Amino acid sequence: MRRRAFSGFAGILLLFLSGCGGEALPGIQIGSSEGGSTFGLDSLPFRIQRANGSVLNGHASVRLLGISFFTRDATGYVVCSGSFALDLKHAPVPISLDCTGAGILHGTVTTAWADHGDGTFTESSGGTSTFHYGAPLSLPNGS
Repeated sequence: MRRRAFSGFAGILLLFLSGCGGEALPGIQIGSSEGGSTFGLDSLPFRIQRANGSVLNGHASVRLLGISFFTRDATGYVVCSGSFALDLKHAPVPISLDCTGAGILHGTVTTAWADHGDGTFTESSGGTSTFHYGAPLSLPNGS
């Protein structure tokens, strides 16, 4: 009996929370009127365009204030992964990526919401790469 009551309460709570900012229930999103959210439980597309022109596609897992991601190129040989924590005020946050053959790379998430964002990081060659997560999946330079 207690288990059913708890399950019913949890279902109602999740329905309420998803209605606070989610669009068609993409996950649990507690949002704002600006169309983005800080908190969430979701899986989103993640795309990187490296300074050398290669594109890596993958996904990001959103867990409350943390986002972790995994991408790979079309051949599957080059992989970039990492994670970052979101700021409650949506301020830019630092990011570290581990990319095959390049080691640990550092950059900034300039738009940092739980349901979308973008940023840049510096390659070991000195070039600048861009990334975007969430929808619509396009890179900041329009690709």
